Amino acid sequence: MSWWTIIKSHPRLVEMIGNSSEKLVKLADEEEMIELWNASNPELQMQSRDSRGLQKYPIDEWYGYIKIVNEKPVLGAVGGYAIRQGKGGKPFAYIGGIRGNRTKEFQGIPTQIVRPEYLKQVEGIPKIAGFTNMGALRFVEGTPTQPETHEVIPDDVLEYFRNAQRYATWNVTKSNSWGVWI
Repeated sequence: MSWWTIIKSHPRLVEMIGNSSEKLVKLADEEEMIELWNASNPELQMQSRDSRGLQKYPIDEWYGYIKIVNEKPVLGAVGGYAIRQGKGGKPFAYIGGIRGNRTKEFQGIPTQIVRPEYLKQVEGIPKIAGFTNMGALRFVEGTPTQPETHEVIPDDVLEYFRNAQRYATWNVTKSNSWGVWI
């Protein structure tokens, strides 16, 4: 990277990518993810999950993919998870927040690189996620269920996903607009 590129790039992106041309990174938190995403994607600004009404769908652990594009480091794909205690004190995970900047440089990276990395962190525990219609087609492993109750995931969490407007296709079109899986 030239000194001019370093000067005009976000310093944290420069630090994180180092001498690599592309790199999968663990981000500190949602605040850092949003700051770096917005610096990288001024035409596609990100807002906090809380400001988008997702207080009951937390994501605490964030991963991202940085790539040099036009000599500048760009965070072009993000996603993550949150682990919570469920029934009987057993863990379960919320999966979500996946987003790509839809440029040719990052095509496929959210689902092929970022998502598999954070799913490794929650192997073997129940997971719940909400999906857009497109996401339901691309991200669902196996056959997620939409249970009335679950042995680990709290009933209020299931109720949220069942009734959230964003997931309004619950039991209507047989869409996997949200699901539970291990």
